[in-house]
Amino acid sequence: MVGGWVDDRSEMDPLDALYVAVRDGAMVDRQAAFEIAMDWLECFPLHAEARELAEASVADDDETRLAAAVAAFLGACGYEPGFEQAPERFARLERALDAVRADMWATGLTGEVRLVRPEWSSGNVFVETWAGDMGWTGGVFSSDAADDLSALLAVAEQARQAIMESLDYQFTGSVWPACPAHGLGMSPGACHGTGVWWCEGGDGHVSAEIGHWPESAVPSAWH
Repeated sequence: MVGGWVDDRSEMDPLDALYVAVRDGAMVDRQAAFEIAMDWLECFPLHAEARELAEASVADDDETRLAAAVAAFLGACGYEPGFEQAPERFARLERALDAVRADMWATGLTGEVRLVRPEWSSGNVFVETWAGDMGWTGGVFSSDAADDLSALLAVAEQARQAIMESLDYQFTGSVWPACPAHGLGMSPGACHGTGVWWCEGGDGHVSAEIGHWPESAVPSAWH
């Protein structure tokens, strides 16, 4: 088990198994690597990274070359590890939710929110509110948590949706978070590498940095 996630390589997708082996500095299954490379070369004969993976997998005792070939191949084929294979990505989501919680509390919302992975989802993570709401999109993909800023924006958007559902926004008109200056609902965005709450009021402006809601601002839920 890694970071709370079950890590059973015997049941892994072959690409996942290659990623985990390189991640852990373990021995790469040369036969599996060769078969994966040859499958790709059958469809893409000029795929340079697949050809290098095939050659590296039969090069005796050169583990460094094989590990580098695996990493290059996974990158070239667009592989993205899931949360089980990259538990640090889930940790980023947890830190991001802490920032959103700070804004909730600063704006008068006392209900709890948490990260969940419903059985019916395809491995994505959702933000669930005190009322059991989880927003209206497909949750947060592992690829959304490849870096801290992306994770923050993804979690903030999921939380915004779920919280508005719990506020019955369709019937009450309540929005969260609401811009203190315009009373409009805001969306998460990036500004100079920082996650912010963006308001479309006026010419559009940053209202607050996510996780640092100004104490002087009016309550966030606007009716």
